[in-house]
Amino acid sequence: MRQRPARKYVRLVLLLRAAWLVPVTLMALAYSVYSGYFLLKLMRYQAAAAALEFAEALFGAALGAAFLFFTWRMWKKTWDMLLNRVYPERSALAWQLCWILLAVVLPFLVIWPKVKDVLRYSIEGANKGNLAALRAAVEDYKAARGVYPPGLADLAASGFVRELPPLWGSGLAGFPHAGTNAAAVYEKPEPRDSGGWAYSVRKGSAPLVFIDCVHKDSRGTAWSSY
Repeated sequence: MRQRPARKYVRLVLLLRAAWLVPVTLMALAYSVYSGYFLLKLMRYQAAAAALEFAEALFGAALGAAFLFFTWRMWKKTWDMLLNRVYPERSALAWQLCWILLAVVLPFLVIWPKVKDVLRYSIEGANKGNLAALRAAVEDYKAARGVYPPGLADLAASGFVRELPPLWGSGLAGFPHAGTNAAAVYEKPEPRDSGGWAYSVRKGSAPLVFIDCVHKDSRGTAWSSY
């Protein structure tokens, strides 16, 4: 049986271990919550989400689960060290220093970009799903009142939607526009890149509801073309 290291050495290893394990655990929890939440949102708007977007979100959720399992194993070993069930190896001190370095570098190299990707795919799916919901509400208004609404704001005022849904969500996803639920009425169905909802009334035909953004989504399609 390997001889127990000095108590000071064990305490130092436990202190350094906690220094990287606590932030890594918080990152694992945050990443898992983000991944699971946005996967559920994509499932809610599955008709509007591309298969690639859904696969990315599913991979993110699986990666989050694996990340949580890793931190649980590390905490279990730490607890065993604290109870003297296992002793730290001679190289444990060097390993803890390496883990501290990884705990600082890893979020910027792997975790954070992945969170931004999952966040972006989820908000893209929500935008498209909300667009489909607004178009359906316009048709519901027409069926109930015999005419199309003068603008999208009338849908909320008349109770056909609870409120105009937001676009772009969090600024952390890197969209070209800030979050908004503003809606404009255009005489011509031409995008002006305001970043909000656009509504164009056309004589003799159904009005056009679109997202007033000329930038492209992750699939390379301009938002205004949906």
